[in-house]
Amino acid sequence: MSTHDRVTELKPDALNERRAFSRTECCIAIKLRQSANALYTSGRTTDLSMSGAGIEIVGPRPAHEGQRIAIAFENLRCPVTRAARMIGAQIVRVEPQRDGRQRIGVRFDALQLGLEGLELPQAA
Repeated sequence: MSTHDRVTELKPDALNERRAFSRTECCIAIKLRQSANALYTSGRTTDLSMSGAGIEIVGPRPAHEGQRIAIAFENLRCPVTRAARMIGAQIVRVEPQRDGRQRIGVRFDALQLGLEGLELPQAA
């Protein structure tokens, strides 16, 4: 078998997909802590998967691609944001908006299997 044939064999359609896990559209209130300054920004998810999320944030501190962040999902069972409940992530995409909002794409540091079990309030 030639190298060319092997490359063709290892190229399933799944490798052409952008994401390994499907995302579900949802609107969940979040708090985002930018690691560099430890200040919080409010936002909401636009979509969510086990490996990442689309988030819309509003605030004076712009997010930057490559930046490390921590995310807390608003949870009705635990209304206080605790560091132990925050999910580490990295910003992989930033889309500025005209009205001061930013849309960002984040990749979680680890797969998040338990998000479905939280009692999450919907963002307004």
